[in-house]
Amino acid sequence: MSRPPTDLDDLRRSEQRLRAAFAQQFQFIAILDPEGRVLDFNQQLSADGPPVEPEQVIGVLFWQTLWWRDHADMQAVWPARLHTAAATSGPVLADDTFTSSSGEQRFASAAVTAVRDASGALDCFIVQGTDTTERMRSEALKRALEVQLRETQKLEAIGTLAGGIAHDFNNILGAILGNLSLASEAVGPGHAALAPLAQIRIAGRRARELVHQILAFSRRQPQELVAQPLRPVVDETLALLRSTLPTAVQLDAVLEAEPLWVQADATQVQQVLVNLCTNAWHALHGGRGRIEVGLGAAPGQQVRLWVADNGVGMAPTTRERIFEPFFTTKSVDEGTGLGLSVVHGIVTAHGGAISVDSTPGQGSRFTILLPRTPAGPLLPEPASDMPVPARAGGGHRVLYIDDDETMALVGGGLLQRAGHTVEVFQDAAQALAALRERPAAFDLVVTDYNMPRFSGVEVAREVARIRPALPVVITSGYVSQALCAEAAAVGVRHVLHKENTLEELCETVRRVLDVEPGS
Repeated sequence: MSRPPTDLDDLRRSEQRLRAAFAQQFQFIAILDPEGRVLDFNQQLSADGPPVEPEQVIGVLFWQTLWWRDHADMQAVWPARLHTAAATSGPVLADDTFTSSSGEQRFASAAVTAVRDASGALDCFIVQGTDTTERMRSEALKRALEVQLRETQKLEAIGTLAGGIAHDFNNILGAILGNLSLASEAVGPGHAALAPLAQIRIAGRRARELVHQILAFSRRQPQELVAQPLRPVVDETLALLRSTLPTAVQLDAVLEAEPLWVQADATQVQQVLVNLCTNAWHALHGGRGRIEVGLGAAPGQQVRLWVADNGVGMAPTTRERIFEPFFTTKSVDEGTGLGLSVVHGIVTAHGGAISVDSTPGQGSRFTILLPRTPAGPLLPEPASDMPVPARAGGGHRVLYIDDDETMALVGGGLLQRAGHTVEVFQDAAQALAALRERPAAFDLVVTDYNMPRFSGVEVAREVARIRPALPVVITSGYVSQALCAEAAAVGVRHVLHKENTLEELCETVRRVLDVEPGS
């Protein structure tokens, strides 16, 4: 026969219930004596690691337990916090950092409340804490994404601006190079002016390549991995860097002569090099120093690409974080922290790896390893800097439209030199009126794309209404995929980069009209 429950049994059951509730709380709870020593606690701060044994913390000052013994700031804060709680009727709230039982630094929100006995004397402190690490990380990620969105919008604005500038600047370059060709032919061989004209031509071509590079970096293009030798990509980037880095910075190249083929997006590889060299430049505090760009074969069928500097170098703590998005040691006006994370993403997308060696005061070396690929067909030889002679196959009637007076004269002059009959218009409406009046008078229409009243696509659309079979070529200082698609939709035969007018205009006209050389 069982005995009836006693008051002691009831007390034990009540204690067991309270102990279970204490242990199963969603929040961390610790009970501290009036001096701050731990009397009891639950295991909620051990969720990501091994349980904390009672002997590790019971009787230990709260701020000297494993949770805070590595946090000197918290060791100073907690005694003052308990003093404040003892003088306050309600809880004292705070946000803390602590070390979990697994050794990870985490975040928590804490509330400290003083408990008094019936006489009003301080009996103990109740500390409640909630691990807020994931929320803090989520908020940090949200802030980072907001910053990234703003930076992306800036890049889009830069791309739009670059496209607009390119149109006008390419008009100027096309006019310079076209007139140089005409002038060189006019003065004839042996003339004293040919040498300075040739130097102007070289400078004009360099300016044109710079515009190409700026546009390539500003466009939002999908990654296009193509088998190609890496040396020409590096050479082009070095040419761009030499024109942009200060003269006090010595830029050296250590490039292996052997063709080293990789599957790569040339524009993105150039972006990697520019970002790394820009960082190297910023590391040369004082503006003087040396940057080395190297290219060579590596063991295991890999290609090694590196950028080294003799700048300030990095401490280990910085070196460990440099590829994190938005981590930067630069001031606000020097960088966003996006550069090296972008570099890391591009290298990874190419199937490669990037590492860094750096010592404070001795500079840094970034090394990229890319998988080597079998050599493909040889690339075409670069265009000559000599004036382009008139090609055979002239005698056609061309309607030429460009609102820029200089480009109109240059384009018309080049076509006339090639033997064509050309009518030049700076107003698209007047040109279309002439075509309506004499629809059979022309074999081809060449029109600029960006004009005040009509775009080149609108001109092509109207030409198709007036005379459907008449071929149209559009020239533009900024050729995008969208422009090419729009032009193709209205039957345009070819879209010509305006800065290539000198080399390609007459050849394009010949090809569009299917005239064979010598005919």
